[in-house]
Amino acid sequence: MIETVFYFPWEVNLILFMQSSLPDFIFGFFKIIANLISKNVLALLFILVYLAYNKEWGRFTLLSLGVAGVCCEFLKVFVARLRPYAVVNKIKCIYPNKPGQNPFDFKIQEYSFPSGHSMMATNLFLAIPIYIKNMKFIVIGLIGVLIVALSRIGLGVHFPTDTIAGFIIALAIILILSRIFDMVENRTYIYLGIIALSFVGIIFCPEMSYLKYVALICGISSGFLVEEKYVNFENPKSRRDAILRVAGAIILFVLIFVLFVKVAGNTDIVKCIAYSLGIFIMLAIYPMAFKKIDRDG
Repeated sequence: MIETVFYFPWEVNLILFMQSSLPDFIFGFFKIIANLISKNVLALLFILVYLAYNKEWGRFTLLSLGVAGVCCEFLKVFVARLRPYAVVNKIKCIYPNKPGQNPFDFKIQEYSFPSGHSMMATNLFLAIPIYIKNMKFIVIGLIGVLIVALSRIGLGVHFPTDTIAGFIIALAIILILSRIFDMVENRTYIYLGIIALSFVGIIFCPEMSYLKYVALICGISSGFLVEEKYVNFENPKSRRDAILRVAGAIILFVLIFVLFVKVAGNTDIVKCIAYSLGIFIMLAIYPMAFKKIDRDG
């Protein structure tokens, strides 16, 4: 793989300015953001929205998160842009992408372009506001995305253009999917098309980091496909029902993504199985129990 180095002088100046000017507690806040904005946290959050609040919103956010993740990992491997601290000596790696690991091992830390955190933040803060066309929350969401982007720049793990690209790509995916969701009533072909395109990407990007996201999007798409055809659960009609659904989902999430992964060996293959099969179970199989646990079931 040929690693690439490219940046604008203003990007380096901005990173150095932030690292030399901001107080330590700001960087502590940036580290918290780095841990909270992750695919596992966002996947659980969007699953809970899907199961226990608004099924349509959850479906849209999960699908946009999965598609953005696939695109992000494909570009990371294909472009192979080194992180700022690896190419400019004065830039410090204050908090690596994978804490506790060698910051210069990019098989573990992954490459810089585009910013995955910026893409996930765009999904977190803007997917639902854009889908429901709420301008007030779109403005608030943009502020959230900006804060996450600045955190990645200040920690020295991304150039500003990484975060800009991550935002633009995620925003484009959200806008395209929202348009498709409005136009297409039968979404079977959408789910199958996303799975097919993700598998085609393996030909050009057979890296494990990409395969994990393919496993994730396969679990999401197949879960929705089966749920819509055979389950078709309704949004909860009471707070009690919502709480029970959330409790069951959290227990299931811990069993699959913590205990199963730990017992099975925490390897890349095990994680792929957890992403695909685990997400499928939570989206399509677990809702079959709602008729039993819902009060009016």
